[in-house]
Amino acid sequence: MLNVANTQGVYLNVPLSDWVLLKELIRKFGWQAETREQLLERFVKSRAKSPSLSEEEIMEEVKAVRYGK
Repeated sequence: MLNVANTQGVYLNVPLSDWVLLKELIRKFGWQAETREQLLERFVKSRAKSPSLSEEEIMEEVKAVRYGK
């Protein structure tokens, strides 16, 4: 298992013809890999389903800060 504190994230553009070889190396070294699409999907799933503030509450905050109301 990877120690997240001691890892470096990288982004590689790999030719599709080399992807099978790279996946094999990733598996042998115990690394983790995910595609850009998988990363985006993981990010979207981690976001809150509903906003914690309504649009009206946000506008009230903006007005209060901007106009001191």
